[in-house]
Amino acid sequence: MIEHSKKPFSEWRDVAVVDARVLRGSGGARDQELQRLRQAVERWGFFELQGHGVEHQRRQDLFAAQRGFFALPDAEKLSLRRTAVNARGYNPEELTKNSLDAKEILDIGHKPDPTAADDALVNRVADGWNQMPKDAGISEPILSWLDLCEPLAIEVYGWLLCAMGADEDLTSLSDGHTSFLRLNAYSDAYQLTQQKSTGTDSPAPLGIHRHTDAGLLTLLVEDGHHALQVLHEGQWRMIEPAPDAFIINTGDMLQVLSNDWFVAPEHRVLGSVGSQYRLSAAYFFNPPYEQVIQPKPSKHVDSNNDQPRYRGFTWKEFRGRRQAGDYEDLGEEVQISHYSI
Repeated sequence: MIEHSKKPFSEWRDVAVVDARVLRGSGGARDQELQRLRQAVERWGFFELQGHGVEHQRRQDLFAAQRGFFALPDAEKLSLRRTAVNARGYNPEELTKNSLDAKEILDIGHKPDPTAADDALVNRVADGWNQMPKDAGISEPILSWLDLCEPLAIEVYGWLLCAMGADEDLTSLSDGHTSFLRLNAYSDAYQLTQQKSTGTDSPAPLGIHRHTDAGLLTLLVEDGHHALQVLHEGQWRMIEPAPDAFIINTGDMLQVLSNDWFVAPEHRVLGSVGSQYRLSAAYFFNPPYEQVIQPKPSKHVDSNNDQPRYRGFTWKEFRGRRQAGDYEDLGEEVQISHYSI
């Protein structure tokens, strides 16, 4: 039986807080920090990144723009609504594992050609194309945050590969990655979109139901009450980051690449309670569409590097099957277990 724990998660903070300034250095201090990173990801799947160098004002600008967007009239937001052929845009009825989440979202993604229009042919990728609000005061800070997250995510991915003892070839990711930014808003209005789930062990409607992230890793920032919970040793434990820190978790694709060494953590987000109004922004760092995802050799003797546990598949195949389930109940959602050997 899964239990909800209200105890402070101090043991997580003692182990899973890493410093980007040390990881950007060299020598023994960096080696020790990489070891701490590896242990944190092995044990929790989540870690807190401090010393990243992102100015506080950049985050405040993002959340101000985010509040501005979600305060727009419904008709204006719905004009940017996601569809089955375009996974980017606004959605007040997001499904996670076929269950309705109590939130509203806006998704925007990486553009292969930033100089071309959002809906230009070159920028119509497998996930779709960006649909942005007309107000530059809203759209520009959001796009600025998207651009900020890209190099940081590539840097973090390089650290994780190094911690995993795998080669650090990141050259294909600068232009080829298929990442996207999801802006979330949780308010009492969206409690009404979801009936209280039974058997969830949750004190409120779930803003996001239990799941693992599909991609390589996720960069998360929050504004408001903490509500992110990770399932650890049979208990839902609250993640409470320090001010201005990034919360980072690994995803399904890194689990496959690590051959189950870095297991993607199952997590959920509580919905709003009473008059709470919360915002968060999750940057999902995803591989190129045509990249074959399969276990990578590791130099570490303590890795799960005996025999591959997964057959190879492309990210485009996996993402397409997962994306289809976001719009309607298609039965069991695709999982990496479907590719187990």
